[in-house]
Amino acid sequence: MKYRGLLVVSLLIIGLIVLPVTRTIKIVMIVVALVLLLFLKRGTLYVILASRALDGKGKGGEERAWRLYRKAWKAGLEPKYNLMMANLFSQRGDAAVALEILDSVVKRAERFKKRDPHMLTNAKTSKSMALWILDRRDEAIELLQSIIDGGWIDKNIAVNLGSYLLEEKRLKEAKKLIKESSNLLDESPGMLDNRGYYLYLTRSYHEAQRLYDSLIVDREPNFPEAYYHAALVKIALGKHRTAIILLQRALECPFFKTSTITEGEIQTLLEEQTPLVGNDVGEDEFIEEVLARPLYEEELNDEDEEEYENDDDDSSPNIELDIEDYLDESDAVDSVEIENFSPLESRLFDEDYEEDEV
Repeated sequence: MKYRGLLVVSLLIIGLIVLPVTRTIKIVMIVVALVLLLFLKRGTLYVILASRALDGKGKGGEERAWRLYRKAWKAGLEPKYNLMMANLFSQRGDAAVALEILDSVVKRAERFKKRDPHMLTNAKTSKSMALWILDRRDEAIELLQSIIDGGWIDKNIAVNLGSYLLEEKRLKEAKKLIKESSNLLDESPGMLDNRGYYLYLTRSYHEAQRLYDSLIVDREPNFPEAYYHAALVKIALGKHRTAIILLQRALECPFFKTSTITEGEIQTLLEEQTPLVGNDVGEDEFIEEVLARPLYEEELNDEDEEEYENDDDDSSPNIELDIEDYLDESDAVDSVEIENFSPLESRLFDEDYEEDEV
């Protein structure tokens, strides 16, 4: 029940008021009850103070905020808030702290999984991200695979596990996951990026190009990997000018500690392409025209619209990792419980992709 602690204290205060004792004793007892409430809810108070410090509204700045977040966790919070806080630490790069928090969340969620089965899944998914950042890659993969083996998959799991398998060049496992998840879920931009990157790694460059051109023009992904991988495909096909535009767009996307590519790696590849433009193969492409359009053009030219956008406080801490960047609100199927998660015939994945010639 929401606000249960507040209700209990309120009832306690009412009970104290009607007690047949002197007014002074009542006041003392009420003060003690309020102090007890503040002590029990000190974790929430630490979170409020930390958020203000992180937003620049408090003294001490960022370092103070992270100290307060750790205090909040140790003081005791609801699991969902611990999960959000762990994601914040992962974003910051403090994966060891995030892992410590997530281990406690997973341990509790395993005891109460009948009450909230999705909390255990979400905590394990976040834990896999922390493990990945700490370069414990096999553990991250095994953890996500255990969720699927247990009969559950969602888009976040499909994206993360697919990305991890592809980064580790475990292509057979990645292909199996891509095929199975596409039959169970409507493919998000992140899932399509995994499919395209698999095609690139298996040298199916023309099919990968068709997929990425469609993904970028129709879905406009907001994570750097999609543009970086699309640029790799263009480079493989000798289209360096388009690759440059894609890499520039990648640099405009938000980067997180959980991203599989860094700004430095993209910048290095971008610099390598400039002297190669004169050797380009083929004519100008439609995607170049699309990518050349100013990013957020409408927002830059419409002051009235900007006022409405400011209703959301962008200065508040982003307590979700990069999940939304990989999902699409128009997708109908986000997650599914599965009894027999075995290889199926994919709607979009064709065995012939691997045979596509450059």
